[in-house]
Amino acid sequence: MSSEKLLTLKTSDGAEFQIEEAVAVRSQLIKNMAEAEGAIHLPNVRSDTMIKVIEYWKKHSEKGISEDELNNFDKNLVKLHHSDLFELVVAANFLADR
Repeated sequence: MSSEKLLTLKTSDGAEFQIEEAVAVRSQLIKNMAEAEGAIHLPNVRSDTMIKVIEYWKKHSEKGISEDELNNFDKNLVKLHHSDLFELVVAANFLADR
């Protein structure tokens, strides 16, 4: 079992996600709120979008992954319907992803 601190993120539709702090702090918003008690509320992010965001954070936090692998991952990640892609961009902006 990992001793890494877990953060709870709560989306606009009430879903909760537990994620390692080291991964979640890719978001400047979450980094600024990491010491808060309880769940971090994300009123501008739906759960289906948060799943994609977390997938992105985890992949981009992996050690030893090549630039080509990341580029291929990114290309596949954004193969979404236009409305879903828009939600992903809005979430990235809200979360101040780095």
